[in-house]
Amino acid sequence: MSRTSHTPDAFTRVAACGVVPAVAVGAHATASGEMPGSGGVVLAAAIGLVAAGLLEILTRGRRLWPATAAAVAVLTSAQVAIHGALAADATHVAHGGAPVGMLVTHLVAIPVSALLIVVGAQLLAVVGSVVRSLTSPTIARVPASVLLLRTQSPAAAGPAVGGAGVRGPPAGF
Repeated sequence: MSRTSHTPDAFTRVAACGVVPAVAVGAHATASGEMPGSGGVVLAAAIGLVAAGLLEILTRGRRLWPATAAAVAVLTSAQVAIHGALAADATHVAHGGAPVGMLVTHLVAIPVSALLIVVGAQLLAVVGSVVRSLTSPTIARVPASVLLLRTQSPAAAGPAVGGAGVRGPPAGF
């Protein structure tokens, strides 16, 4: 199987791993004005990894809108889980400002992120199939016997001491 056939799956995983914690941390920073502590960021990244695995499984091979709906469901579930994890984090201060900013950030960022992830993965799948169709299906292979190169051992490659040649000392010297 070609390397390009795995590109959409890798893109989906990497995009979800980046989007899930970034949206959560950004939304919480919008609501409270402060960033969560390092423990909260680690929890968000761990939940992002789980969401990335689920997202890849649920969106693989689907058309645009069913895949986007599945991505929205996974990203929303991940954001709810991260919200609970950040609320349980001791360093995360209660939302000092109005939570409307956080809610609006989540409501806008989740569907847009889901659509961009799915469209990006499908676009990479199309590009990969075009690249595969343009490349030759058979690659000329060099026979293995040509690839084997024989070299002399280092002891045999040293300078000759004496010999029958014209330029060296006599053999009995």
